[in-house]
Amino acid sequence: MQHKIINSSAILLFFSLLLLQPVATFSQDNNISKEDAKKKKELLKTLKTQVDEEDINITVKSVEITKFPEIKLIIEAYNRMGEPLDSISPSHLTIIENGREFPATSVEKIPVANNLPWDFVFVIDITGSMQPQIDGVIENLNSFTNGLRSRGIDYRLGLILFGDNVEKVYQPTGDVDVFLSWINKVRAFGGGDEKENALEALLASAYRIKYRDEANKVAILITDADYHKKGEHGDGTTAETTQSIIDKLCKQDLRVFSIVPQKIKNYQQISENTRGTTYDIAYPFSNVLENFTRQITNLFLVTYHSNKDVIPDSIEIGLFDQARSTIVKKTIPIVELGRKLIIENLLFKTGKYDLPAFVSELNILAEFMQSKPAITVMIEGHTDSVGSNELNDVLSERRADAVKNYLVNMGVKPNRIQTTGFGKRKPIASNDSEFGRSLNRRTEIVILSK
Repeated sequence: MQHKIINSSAILLFFSLLLLQPVATFSQDNNISKEDAKKKKELLKTLKTQVDEEDINITVKSVEITKFPEIKLIIEAYNRMGEPLDSISPSHLTIIENGREFPATSVEKIPVANNLPWDFVFVIDITGSMQPQIDGVIENLNSFTNGLRSRGIDYRLGLILFGDNVEKVYQPTGDVDVFLSWINKVRAFGGGDEKENALEALLASAYRIKYRDEANKVAILITDADYHKKGEHGDGTTAETTQSIIDKLCKQDLRVFSIVPQKIKNYQQISENTRGTTYDIAYPFSNVLENFTRQITNLFLVTYHSNKDVIPDSIEIGLFDQARSTIVKKTIPIVELGRKLIIENLLFKTGKYDLPAFVSELNILAEFMQSKPAITVMIEGHTDSVGSNELNDVLSERRADAVKNYLVNMGVKPNRIQTTGFGKRKPIASNDSEFGRSLNRRTEIVILSK
């Protein structure tokens, strides 16, 4: 899974991005009276209705635990239309571990100056009723790209057109005029049955688009129809199910934002499970694109201190916005298949793969694995761009082996650890600066089983 560099002090290490379903919660002090607790429960029932109406979401983008018991979360907070919250006070955040509450010690707005590039692919239904949405993309594309540029985002735009079949795939370009030349030719047509083949179009966005190795990958799906699924009969056929397409999108680290009718709930499942958002297709298209641009660049770093002796299986984060009287809660699994961890002290020197005798973060990882004997991991080695592919492939494998040997010496059984090397093929930062190259000389730990 590709990682994002958002802020040099915040993202040297982090777990992979994760979007989770929201439910209601309420923050209360540990030592309040029973009477106050009862009043707060009653207030909770009232506020839950308001939450359902406001539909505020928290996207937990990453979790850092290598300085445990200090835990850091990177979050987005936004409403159903994708409108971000401009600020969050630490007093409005509560973290809950096994029913016990902890205050956020700090909340910082994260600048986007160090963002990696973004490759956006518009995946557009071109059947008969979609011409207004196609025109909306054309009319608002310049303001959309200007918004990206003003936030310091290096972007490219690709295009996939579909109906019952995938009609056309255009590879990403950095030239807005070229993109407009593609989409200006499009005229909505056909649409013989109720459903279209959005799953095959998303599959094309995952496997037929040539993304930059270092880029954040986003598909913006625009349709007013439900989708064909495996086993259904109709004008379009697919071997995909909702779950199978989610699995493939996640494997390619492709984030899906859906602009669809609110009544069609299937797309919400796909977007939420790929760390995206759904927008109401009836909402003004210019506002949707503006909110989308703000959302992906509106991030907060939340820090708190746990009192646990060992890393918890999961934590919850609650947001209580007193001014708007709304509340939400997210449960964040720590032990999650596919979750990745970048170890800060494993940012190797150029050409080197040796480790110091003591690495506190690896000691924490060893204790974590010993406390959960069913967990197996893959250690992935990475390098910067200095040198040939052949040399860097070998170097990255040696770095992964060095981490495995450290963990084995700490008592972890060798059969619980696999290793591989990716050389310089998966950068998480630009190799144009020494700082970026230092971030790419890294090792990642991926949970394979639990």
